[in-house]
Amino acid sequence: MNRGLTSADEIAAATLDVLPSALILVFDRELRFVLAAGKALERQSASSAFREGKLVGDAFPASVWSVMEPLCRSALAGETRSREVWTEGREHRLMIDVGPLRPDGAGGAGAGDEAGEVPSAMGGVAVVLDVTAAMRGEEGSAHSHDHFEQVFERAPIGTGLLDLDGRWMLVNHALCEITGYTVDELTTMRFDDITHPDDVQRDGAQREGLLAGRIAAYQVEKRYFDASGGVMSAMVSVSLVRDGDGEPLHYIAQLQDISERKRLEEHLRHLADHDPLTGLRNRRLFEHDLRLQAARSRRYGEIAALMVIDLDDFKHVNDGYGHKAGDDMLVAVARALTRRLRETDLVARLGGDEFAVLLPHIDRQGVQTVADGLARVIATCAVDVGDTVLHPAASIGSVIVDAALPGAEQAMVDADQAMYEVKRAKRAGTGAA
Repeated sequence: MNRGLTSADEIAAATLDVLPSALILVFDRELRFVLAAGKALERQSASSAFREGKLVGDAFPASVWSVMEPLCRSALAGETRSREVWTEGREHRLMIDVGPLRPDGAGGAGAGDEAGEVPSAMGGVAVVLDVTAAMRGEEGSAHSHDHFEQVFERAPIGTGLLDLDGRWMLVNHALCEITGYTVDELTTMRFDDITHPDDVQRDGAQREGLLAGRIAAYQVEKRYFDASGGVMSAMVSVSLVRDGDGEPLHYIAQLQDISERKRLEEHLRHLADHDPLTGLRNRRLFEHDLRLQAARSRRYGEIAALMVIDLDDFKHVNDGYGHKAGDDMLVAVARALTRRLRETDLVARLGGDEFAVLLPHIDRQGVQTVADGLARVIATCAVDVGDTVLHPAASIGSVIVDAALPGAEQAMVDADQAMYEVKRAKRAGTGAA
């Protein structure tokens, strides 16, 4: 007990300071006031009716006392009961809690002189609380809830509420459109049921952080299955709703279909890394792959081969038959190289009429065999130009990529030089291949 409080009135008043709409009433077995206190007493037009010795029933309107009297008599019998009641004209809503007042030290069942005997109540204690504002607030909340449902349903972003086990509780029209599922179908499923298996655990750490309160929300890209079984990409934003005590209630998830954006990004990445004419790797991507191979060769001793291929007299094709004929020849050579090589081999157009091939896991003896085969398959490519059929020829230079190679850049230089040696030998009439 606080040392500054000495009387029951002071204790009650201090207690009710935070409840300005409450009354605390103590009555005897004759239902007469022993004590009445509380801020709300000051607003009573007939506060004298609450004085000690007055009948409790005389202090309240008949409509309220008809509800309150049975509670008071139950308190004298040792029971604690509660009711709510409107005053006449529905001006005030009162919450009435009434319980027994026992002798000092007396408890509940089993606290009397004999086991199971309950000491009789010497009176009762009633707390009357005006909850009108709260009731009005609930009505306002109901209106807000209706407004929320309208906004939720009309939101252009797919939105849903999920319980803590990840089951859909409520979904809007946009989410159904994105996924292709109906409301009834989604609300029988879990979030993970429509998530691509490889992405189910992608946001596991973020979800744990959300539950632990370390983060307020998170956003992640994941793949999902729509109702037709197709795979779609979505950006999902997740937050957690908590109750007044901070305990988790449910998740809010928003999904934005980014499949078209992902396709566009993939197309742009392809354009950045591939030759637009032939569809082969371009120089930038090929040199990146070559650097990776050189690193593996140094670290693990892998042996690979790099070939640089240059078409002979290609300028004559462009000058004599036009650039379309030249483009057709480049496309034909690119297709022939792709068909001839293994899936693990990498083919690129470095620019102009120059191609490159990276052959991983090949022995030194096999390099020349592959080079001869590529020269033959290139020669079979035919390009019709009016009455003329053009057959390209190529000069191929190669270099081994192994642990002794200084680096990818040197490999390109060496292979290029080897190719020019082959070309010079052809021009000199030696027939070197």
